[in-house]
Amino acid sequence: MRIYLLSIVFLFLVSCRTNDNKENISKSEITLLSEEIIKNPNDINALLDRVDYNLEKGKYESALFDLQQCLLLDSLNSKCNYLASLSYFEISKYDKTKVDYGKLALKHIRNSIKNNEKNYLALALYGEINVAYARYKEAIDFFNKSLEIEYNQYETHHLMGYAFKKLDQLDVAVNCFQNSININPDYLQSYIEAALVYQLKNDTLAETFYKNALKIDSSNIIVLYNLGLYYQNNQFYNDALDTYNELLENDAFNSNAHYNIGFIHMELGLFDIAVNNFADAIYSNSVFYEAYYARGVCFETLGNIAQAEVDYARAIEINPEYVYAIDALDNLRTNNIKYK
Repeated sequence: MRIYLLSIVFLFLVSCRTNDNKENISKSEITLLSEEIIKNPNDINALLDRVDYNLEKGKYESALFDLQQCLLLDSLNSKCNYLASLSYFEISKYDKTKVDYGKLALKHIRNSIKNNEKNYLALALYGEINVAYARYKEAIDFFNKSLEIEYNQYETHHLMGYAFKKLDQLDVAVNCFQNSININPDYLQSYIEAALVYQLKNDTLAETFYKNALKIDSSNIIVLYNLGLYYQNNQFYNDALDTYNELLENDAFNSNAHYNIGFIHMELGLFDIAVNNFADAIYSNSVFYEAYYARGVCFETLGNIAQAEVDYARAIEINPEYVYAIDALDNLRTNNIKYK
């Protein structure tokens, strides 16, 4: 039966990129700023201040409105091109229309770097865009160029680690995540990714990084799930059950956690308890065909052939190509007198 390993990919650098350490602009200040822009629509600095405000609020289309005016005034401005690229790139993550926002992001980031090769934020963003296009070697080159100029970019170290991870260079990836943590000890994502790498290597340090992550966010579902899975894969079943139950206190309808608890109880020979766990998984996710199959196995083991048949059939109904359920149903019908 299938057990899930949930991973998480963080393909964004946080908003501190956008404002170059400026003080956050208040709502009242943005009103005054907008009035000033109406009086002087060619004031690039005022326009960029409003761009920073909109980017901080995740209003990328509004930011682009001002950036297009900035670029009309100064098409070679490295910062304007960088922020335009950032805006297009963020929009590309959720807007899947015919407009190729990714291509626009590439156009502007190249213009930004062309006009200022020392713009480390632009170099880092170019690396991030390459990650999004699965061009990991190219991404690493740009991350390195960015870090040569400004080393203390924890998000850039993190993304470079992710790129090395995708290239299966796990030791280098872990070093990058550790560099990120050294710069920002509260950066949760790097703890998670480092733990995932150690988990892939079956290294006990995975537990250490997950526990450190929980010190930052004690109710994080991803961390609790993967820590539970680490314990489960290493047959520390009591620790796994405790961790999954802690997860369920924060996310009662997490079908994968219910499923894995059922799987543990199957491993322990507690099929009657496992039946209830898989029922909880199905209640949380009505099309969870693996849970139907697993519950069918439990019913068959307990001698409830009729209910096993129902569950196998339901698993196949949801996924007609699910071989485990197909084989189980065939064997059940072959081996039972009812069908002879």
